[in-house]
Formats: sequence, structure tokens, C-alpha cells
Amino acid sequence: MNPIEMSREVMAAISYTYDLESYSPSELRSLFDDWLSEIESLVLRFVNSQRQVDPDTIAVHLNLKRSTIIFILGKLAREGRISMHATGTKPDSITKIAGKGKIQKLRRKK
Repeated sequence: MNPIEMSREVMAAISYTYDLESYSPSELRSLFDDWLSEIESLVLRFVNSQRQVDPDTIAVHLNLKRSTIIFILGKLAREGRISMHATGTKPDSITKIAGKGKIQKLRRKK
């Protein structure tokens, strides 16, 4: 997926979440916030345990949709808990999330 398409997915997910917030009861918002906190913790734990990772790998590992993972990664980045860098779909580049939840762009040696 190219970076522009990924950005569109993140923005659509954010917009949808804000729409839901405007008419959902406070109990549901509280439950959603609790669930989201737990998923964020799972994402961070998985990211920090891997040498290389991308949204698809995280989605498969946690049995969640890719769009959900992209939303969560975007939220974590906005909060400063991770740093994200978008890359193209070139076969010689991969995205790595390493260290303290930092995403880094790597190039394979030829």
C-alpha cells in the first residue's frame, strides 16, 4: 500500500471514530476506551518484541483488521508513543519498528 492510501485509511478511521462519539452513550465510550487501551498495549508489546514489523503483520498477529491497526498506529504516533515513517511498496525496502516503539525505514543489502 502506498503512503497516500495509508494516510487516507487513517483519516477515515479517525473521522468515523469521532462520528461515533457524538451519539454513543457514555458507558459505550468507556468500554470502547478500555478496549482501545488494551489493544494499544498489545500492539506496543508486539512491536517491541519484533525485529521487523508492518501493519499487516500486526493485524494477523492480533487477529484484527489492517484498518484497525493503522488507526491505532496513527493514534500512538499522534500521542508521541511511536514514530512512524511511510515507505513505498518497493521490494528493497521494509519498515522496522524497533527499540522504544520507534519505526525505522531499512534497506535490504543487495
